[in-house]
Amino acid sequence: MHNNLEIPDGDLFIFAGDISDSEKTSINFNHFLGRLPHNHKIIIDGNHDLPPEKVSELITNATYLQHGLIEIENIRIWGTSWQYWLLDQIKRKKNQKNLQGIWELIPTGIDILITHFPPFGIGDITIRKKHLGSKDLLTAISRIRPKYHIFGHIHESYGIFKEKIDEFEITFINSSAIMGFGSEFNPPIVFTI
Repeated sequence: MHNNLEIPDGDLFIFAGDISDSEKTSINFNHFLGRLPHNHKIIIDGNHDLPPEKVSELITNATYLQHGLIEIENIRIWGTSWQYWLLDQIKRKKNQKNLQGIWELIPTGIDILITHFPPFGIGDITIRKKHLGSKDLLTAISRIRPKYHIFGHIHESYGIFKEKIDEFEITFINSSAIMGFGSEFNPPIVFTI
């Protein structure tokens, strides 16, 4: 599918998860990344991907961030691939507690935050018109105050959202490439920092 996307030129390419849960497709995606002209490429994984250790092994043409920081030309970028989406409520509650620890790892002074899923109430409305984002992530964002937060996961809520969190303006970008659950694509989102 990614081979059908027209990616505009730029200095930095960011992919917020959902490569594939197939090793063959992930290898193909790595070749796709290798053909992109961008000086820097950063990815995290999503809920439709192989386990993190496998993604890290297969994706060699980009920087894979899993709860980590990279600085590129004085731009501080934090990426986390932790998954919120679990099927049963007991695991979900345990996972939310684990996520609070993950969010506490993120330092302040981040320019770009990359997660797979959205914060609650911003770019998180599902096809059933329900908010699926994380309230704990939204709380963490009010502490971190990134200039940009890039995520995906909720394909139906693709777009750019400018919001004030505690009087600090943040640009939220739901960069889901696929429209809904179909095979049509949303255009890549380009921004200048």
